[in-house]
Amino acid sequence: MGHLDARTLLIAEIPILLLVGGLILAAALLGRRERTLGWTGAALLLMGVGFLLGVADPGSAWQQSVSRFGALLILAHACVWTGLRAFSGKPPLWLWIVAGPLAWFAVCQWPGFVFSGVARGIAYGLPTLAYTGAALWELGFDPRGKGGNTKLAILPSGMLLLHGLLTVVRMVAVSLSEPGTGRLRTDFPMAVFEGMLFFIGVAFAVLMMVGARSERRYRHAALHDALTDLANRRALYEQGGDMLRDARAQGRTVALLMCDLDRFKRINDDCGHEAGDRVLAAFAGVLRRVVRKGDLCARIGGEEFVVLAPDMDAEGALGLAERIREQLRQCDCQVCEPLSVSIGVVCAPRGDDDLGTLLARADRAMYRAKDAGRDRACLWTEDPEAGVSAAVAGGGGGRAGQHPVDA
Repeated sequence: MGHLDARTLLIAEIPILLLVGGLILAAALLGRRERTLGWTGAALLLMGVGFLLGVADPGSAWQQSVSRFGALLILAHACVWTGLRAFSGKPPLWLWIVAGPLAWFAVCQWPGFVFSGVARGIAYGLPTLAYTGAALWELGFDPRGKGGNTKLAILPSGMLLLHGLLTVVRMVAVSLSEPGTGRLRTDFPMAVFEGMLFFIGVAFAVLMMVGARSERRYRHAALHDALTDLANRRALYEQGGDMLRDARAQGRTVALLMCDLDRFKRINDDCGHEAGDRVLAAFAGVLRRVVRKGDLCARIGGEEFVVLAPDMDAEGALGLAERIREQLRQCDCQVCEPLSVSIGVVCAPRGDDDLGTLLARADRAMYRAKDAGRDRACLWTEDPEAGVSAAVAGGGGGRAGQHPVDA
């Protein structure tokens, strides 16, 4: 590509950069005002404007052309880095964004520098490498980077690494070449073409990252309760059904706890809905502290919560229910009513029952706990001869006697 006229190449690349940059910037403004896309679109537009100024200046304005062209391209690299910072939720570092372009613009005021191909090549490569390395740090090394997903960072990291390596190669080649006063090196068209491919490639990689993260957020919102961030009813049926199928296939025990906060309507009426929201959030925190890592917690509506615990028998489920009640009693959520919870417990010995059946049985056991005085847990049993469920009483934490339950 060394025989290709640089001016012709710049003219061909300008509309591509301006079009792609404008589309990405429009997507950022018309969507959720995604700052990552905004910075990436700005990088492409800056590169396109830099090329435009490079071909628009007359030959007598070579010094001004070089200073503007290089400053805008270096600023475009800074925008790529800042866009990746924004993807990780970090603010822009304005001083470092403008430091590279200002340094280039300053050295361009020396005519001897402008007409030295070696000096230009090295001076342009240094800030380019700095911004490229900073962008790689955001994607590959900073634990707060990548937006929480390492796979999303593979493609842009590879592009940044390749761009950095090519920049180093050009700097070494420039430093080993014969000093000259020519305006453009013979490898300039290749460098321009590689730079355009890099910026457009990074732009589409960033689009993929933003799209994948948005899809993950939407799915999280669809499967989680907005107030407590626990799983919702839909997630309970999706994930709970998978857990029961696995338990059935492996012959494992599964326990289900139906938790209903006592006197919650009175809390809402007397203390206000804000206090009710605080109670729901506090109880969700209790569940997170008490359950095991592999257990599933869900808010299925109002003040009703469900815990699905694989590999847990009836005794373990009643012990879990008691720990939930104890933690709720110790909760420092200040409302006008004392906090307590009634819990219905059901156990599927081999995961044989479907989720709907377990929920119905746990719901009946929970209402038995309500009828028995609230603040307790009742175990549903399908033994027709026993016809009773053990109840863990409030207050003392011991057994409160036997209460009938529908088998």
